[in-house]
Amino acid sequence: MFTSFHEPATDGLRLLYSKDAYHWEDLNQVFLKPEIGSQKVMRDPSIVQGPDGVYHLVWTSSWKGDKGFGYASSKDLMNWSAQQFIPVMQHEATTVNVWAPELFYDDEEKQFIIIWASTIPYRFEKGIEEEQNNHRMYYTTTKDFKTFTPTKLFIDPGFSVIDAVIVKRAQQDYVLVLKDNTRPNRNMKVAFAKHPLGPYNQVSDAFTPHLNRRSIGSKSS
Repeated sequence: MFTSFHEPATDGLRLLYSKDAYHWEDLNQVFLKPEIGSQKVMRDPSIVQGPDGVYHLVWTSSWKGDKGFGYASSKDLMNWSAQQFIPVMQHEATTVNVWAPELFYDDEEKQFIIIWASTIPYRFEKGIEEEQNNHRMYYTTTKDFKTFTPTKLFIDPGFSVIDAVIVKRAQQDYVLVLKDNTRPNRNMKVAFAKHPLGPYNQVSDAFTPHLNRRSIGSKSS
């Protein structure tokens, strides 16, 4: 299954399916309409199924202005819980945005990890990026989506970074796929760690051409 959205992202969650992971079919319907956030959009939806079979969904709820993201859960991808706003950056008054929350289930620590990109102006070196577009990745963890650990910095690779995804290859073998969002780069890189929370060191050179944000706006589950 693949989660997605259609611009301008006001309709809601869409799902695609494939039998070979190469050819995808759009189910052509909306499964959850966004109801929270200052702009009430649903961008960058990310779904993970927990060990109890419940699906957990997080998404970008606004381009700018929100200090958190949307959350809902479902047992069948059809009937959803009440939507919640998770204010993960409320402690940072100057936060510009909370983009592309990505879920990862840590089967060793038995917890969910959520990472996302936020800009806090004048916090980090920015290169040629504007202060309002100088992202770093942050994270929180939860076991029940009711209580969350305090937000912490996930990775500062020395450049504006968004749309990161954690992939487990084996025990103590994790890959972080990330987007260097600095102009004119706009390309994909990887880093490696022994733990899903890092530290992720030695970020690779780019392995893709320049990308725009919409090129990787969808998420797989």
